[in-house]
Amino acid sequence: MQADHLISDAFISACRDYFYLIDRRYPERGSLKLIGDRYRLNGDQRTVIYRGISSLEQSALRNSLLTHECRNVPLFVDGYNVLFSLLNYRLGRTVFISTDGILRDAGSLHGRIRNLEYFNDCALLLAGCLEVLKPVTVHIYFDSPVSHSDKHANLLKDMMGERGLKGECYLVRSADWALKHAGDGVLATSDTAIIEKAAMKVIDIPRMILETAFNARFLDLRGFAGLPGGIVSGRPFPSGPAPH
Repeated sequence: MQADHLISDAFISACRDYFYLIDRRYPERGSLKLIGDRYRLNGDQRTVIYRGISSLEQSALRNSLLTHECRNVPLFVDGYNVLFSLLNYRLGRTVFISTDGILRDAGSLHGRIRNLEYFNDCALLLAGCLEVLKPVTVHIYFDSPVSHSDKHANLLKDMMGERGLKGECYLVRSADWALKHAGDGVLATSDTAIIEKAAMKVIDIPRMILETAFNARFLDLRGFAGLPGGIVSGRPFPSGPAPH
């Protein structure tokens, strides 16, 4: 499990204290600084807590939107969000289950893709997963300010075509804005703001892929925050051929 180096008594106590504060509507950033300083957390530990722990109300709301299926419905994909989660795992960076049950990462790629071989592998994994899931159409949005985004969009478009997947890859100034106004269907992203605004069902494609292709198990923050869940979590891929 890639997050083993984060786990300590101080980290576990920090998770519970941070959850206690934000569940009572204390400011997130102020709470993070208070808890992080008190327990002398490093940068990765603070990032995991900030990205991974939400209030009980927020966690329950987003968790209620999770689905494992998108067969025969439109699928809207936050391209870089999904691909960077896969890429961060391949690069050995921390990936974890948040209190809402969604996989997130503590990577900081900031749109920089330096390992093209891994990125192309992640694109193949995504295309293979889409073939298994069988949505009626696939709509993948890429942020145009990211370097070589046109090549990335064309790469996925070609892979979709090879698999007979109907849909399109879009270059947009803001994938966030486009996905928040996408319409009816199923959404593939871990972006909290998009999930809460779009109010669509959400499918956790990175988690499905990683648990299937790499037998990955993840740090599960629900257990550390005192919510139902475990320290290590895993879920099988939907029935059908494995991604390739």
